[in-house]
Amino acid sequence: MKVSYEPRSHALKGAVRKILHTYGAPLGMFLFFMLAALYVYMGRVNRAAPDFPRTAADFMQSSKAERRLAELQAALAANPDDMPALAEAGRLKYQLGQPRYIEAIADLERARGLGHADARSFYYLGSMYQAVGLYDFAAQEYRKFLNNFPADTEARMLLAKLCYAAGDFPGAVREYELLLKDDTADPVLLENLALARWKNKQDHSKILSDLRAQGGGGAFLADYAEGRINYELKDYAKAAAFLKKAADSAETVGGFTDQAALLWLAGDAAYKNKDSDGAYAYLQRLLALNPAHEEGRSLLAKLEKARKAAAKKKK
Repeated sequence: MKVSYEPRSHALKGAVRKILHTYGAPLGMFLFFMLAALYVYMGRVNRAAPDFPRTAADFMQSSKAERRLAELQAALAANPDDMPALAEAGRLKYQLGQPRYIEAIADLERARGLGHADARSFYYLGSMYQAVGLYDFAAQEYRKFLNNFPADTEARMLLAKLCYAAGDFPGAVREYELLLKDDTADPVLLENLALARWKNKQDHSKILSDLRAQGGGGAFLADYAEGRINYELKDYAKAAAFLKKAADSAETVGGFTDQAALLWLAGDAAYKNKDSDGAYAYLQRLLALNPAHEEGRSLLAKLEKARKAAAKKKK
């Protein structure tokens, strides 16, 4: 969506005319430049999120990308400092996936070093640095992108999650709070903010209370968050109680994609709380969902061995 600056432009012109008429040209021109700077600043702050390809579905076909890359490689062989060719090659290699990320990073960084300026590159570099585990570099690139497009919620969510994963909990709190300014009741953002505030040693109880007050998905996420917190605190009795509530209601909550992680925590918390039957049931559900879950298979095998031994004793 394009932002119209016409109303602001008319207002500025009117203000300048009034200043010139009242105070004369020197002061009027000085204030004109001040107002113009404010106009540019306001335009930048309110810039809409840019529309450009970010996921595989948005890009050209891989075969076309490879053909175009061959053309670009020929151009770069003739002129290694061809900025547009380097930038386009980097974007296409980003499109082709993680095996090409190192090459893509090199192309985009070289293009930038030569003076190429394109805010899309910040997003692509952030995504690729994150994928290869260079989290500090990734965060820097996302912040550069957001300096240009502060309203881009997708990039800010990526930065918030990255801060949390990297242990920058003050940064995660800040980014989630910024996201919640536009959607104060989003349950996923509230859950993430509660966890980030807990990690940052800040009070998170009101956020969990607000989530529970939403009922449905909000209450489910509050139980899941509180279960995870108590699991990390090694209070397995509390963790097991909250995770049981969450696991028992997870299938009725639309859009939840973390089922395997929830079932593993519920099973392990139940086991550590000496509830072998509960652990056995959750681990069976986990392996039906994800048969390759190694920790789940190992603990379930241990429980099955104990159950067989107990059954043999009863005979």
